[in-house]
Amino acid sequence: MSYSFRQFKRLLSYLRDHKLHFVGGLVIVLLMSYTNGVIPILIREAIDQGVTTGEYRVAIRYALLVLLVAILNGAFSFIGRYLLVKAAQHAVYHLRMDAFRAIQRHRMEFFDKTYSGQLISRITNDTERITRFLSFRVRMFVYSVFLIIVSLYYMVRMNRALTGVALLTIALVVALNTTYAKKVRPIYDEVRHQTGVIASVSTGSIAGVKTIKALSVEENIHEKFQKENEELYRLNVEATKITALYGNAPFLVMGIAMSVMLYYGGKAIITQNLTVGELTAFLTYMLTMTWPLRALGFTIGDIQRSLAAASRLFEVTDSAPPEIDPPDAVELTSPRGEIEFKDVYFTYHTGKTVLKGLNLKINPEEKVLITGPPGSGKSTLLKLIARFYEPERGEVLIDGVDVRKIKTSCLRKIVAYVPQEPFIFNRSIRENIALAKPDASLEEIIRAAKIAKIHDFISSLPDGYDTVVGEKGVTLSGGQRQRIALARALLLEPKIILLDDPVSNLDAKTEESLIEDLKDILQGKTALIVSQRLSMTRLVDRVIVMVDGRVVEDGKPEELAEKGGLFSEMLGRGGWNGQ
Repeated sequence: MSYSFRQFKRLLSYLRDHKLHFVGGLVIVLLMSYTNGVIPILIREAIDQGVTTGEYRVAIRYALLVLLVAILNGAFSFIGRYLLVKAAQHAVYHLRMDAFRAIQRHRMEFFDKTYSGQLISRITNDTERITRFLSFRVRMFVYSVFLIIVSLYYMVRMNRALTGVALLTIALVVALNTTYAKKVRPIYDEVRHQTGVIASVSTGSIAGVKTIKALSVEENIHEKFQKENEELYRLNVEATKITALYGNAPFLVMGIAMSVMLYYGGKAIITQNLTVGELTAFLTYMLTMTWPLRALGFTIGDIQRSLAAASRLFEVTDSAPPEIDPPDAVELTSPRGEIEFKDVYFTYHTGKTVLKGLNLKINPEEKVLITGPPGSGKSTLLKLIARFYEPERGEVLIDGVDVRKIKTSCLRKIVAYVPQEPFIFNRSIRENIALAKPDASLEEIIRAAKIAKIHDFISSLPDGYDTVVGEKGVTLSGGQRQRIALARALLLEPKIILLDDPVSNLDAKTEESLIEDLKDILQGKTALIVSQRLSMTRLVDRVIVMVDGRVVEDGKPEELAEKGGLFSEMLGRGGWNGQ
């Protein structure tokens, strides 16, 4: 079984719940093809038995039959399209949901290696292509093939010589359309890609307009946009050139074929080997098949691209782990907040090993500052505790239980991770705080905000907790974003709080205020704080200095300061690298 056929079969499996709609739609499409195929025969009878003989009642009767068949054809077209589109939308809905759920199951390593734009494209552009394939291309393929078969059947019965002309014409038109589709489709794919590039440049330029103006680099940005715009122009001109060359060629072939049929058909009428009605029916069949032949060429060229789109989606779903938690995962009902690293090694997908046999134990409710030069593995510690990544070797334990054996839903309640640059969604402040607990009451949200020392600011806003803060929280200061992220974390009442460089983007005054407030916020919790700022030592019981993935110093701040080691040197020069 070929790979493409397996992909097609798997794609069709998504139609199982709407199988009757899909099959019923195809049957209706066959009926639509048949009604289109018999109209030229009715026209033939109307001419031969009515018009040429003067029997106008017969002509009127066939004219009414043509009208009835046309009405039936319209009804079949509507019903068939509705059933197939409904089935296709249902299938793609489930395919899209499977892909989205799979993306959520993927570990951080996957996102480190995959561009977010690619994932968005797979969920949007690829699913749209599959929808069009299942609802339109499949319908047009079945309709076109059956209509051509019906047409050729009646044409052979009327005149084999003219049918030979029709067959040669069909072969040429299909070849031209297939060649056109093969040549123009890749260019249109590039056009779509280049349109995305221009959208990306435009979005970045608009989002970073303050930086652009501050650095006075408008001309550079203009040149960048002009370059990408010229590429889009070139691709569109290339597509237009191919369309001009191949797009109308099938109509020329059909025109030549009809001229040949008219010439030889006229001679056959004179010799009484063909009737006027039959020649009219032949010409009508050629006109009727013009669009199906064109659609058939496009469909043949589109099948591989649609299956390629399906393969990209299946790649996302197949590469995701089936479940986040192992079957024997447990819940910690009364967490104490003890953390331990046992001989932990960790290497990123780039090949860089950042932790090398790390052994470390954090006591319950202990406040620990993790510091050291850039790239020493500080932030990686926090991400392993939160199970964003899993160790290559060794164990990360909470209360003696490997974090891989703790149910993720339980772990997220026990451990709160606040990144260096917390992401604030373009929603209300209330929704942002309640992100991990959507059913939280306003009282719970206010309580978390008060602990994070952000309630007074929120209350001063005209819409209070219903204030929409804009994309990435652009209307908030760095300190306000940090406090909202803290309130979001505190809403779940975690036992362990992980702060990744919480004051790196704050001014001195905001930093001082946040540090003072963190003393209360972290009461009764185990806290790990990654930072190179000396001011954070006022919050902690213990300092851990890391270099090259290993702990080189560990102790109370005052003890390390007197020891004369790396931490003491850091104090002497105001931070790592003089900061």
